[in-house]
Amino acid sequence: MTLSINAWLQHKIDEYKFSIRDITVDYYMAQAKLNRPECTIEQLRKFNDTCLDMAELCQLNGDEQSYLHALGKLHHRLIQELGNTERERLFRMQAWQLARHSLTRLCHQLALCGEWDKATKLQSDFVKHASWII
Repeated sequence: MTLSINAWLQHKIDEYKFSIRDITVDYYMAQAKLNRPECTIEQLRKFNDTCLDMAELCQLNGDEQSYLHALGKLHHRLIQELGNTERERLFRMQAWQLARHSLTRLCHQLALCGEWDKATKLQSDFVKHASWII
C-alpha cells in the first residue's frame, strides 16, 4: 500500500518529534551530571556530544531555528564552564576547546543566514571569556 504525500509527511514529522523528545531527555540527563561539582571531563564531553547530536538531528530535518538553539545552548554552557573557577584547569581547557568548535559551527550557520552581527558578537564574547587561556 502506498502512502499519500500528506501521510508520509505526517509520519516524518511525528518521527522527528519523537526523536527530538528522546534526545531532549538525554540532554537533560547530561546537563544534570554537568551541574554536579564532581563532574568529570568525560561527562563534559558527553554533554557536548549530546548537544551536537541534537543539533545535527535538527539540521538533518531542516529545522534551522532548533539547530541554532541547540548549538547556542551548548556554546553558552561551555563558556559558563570555561569561567567556572571551581573546575580544574584541565576541565576548563577542555571546555575552551569544545567552545571553539561550537563557536565555529554557530558562526558558520549565522553567516549562511546573513547574521554577521550576531556572529561577530559571539566571537567577541568568546575572546573576552577565553582571554585567560591566551
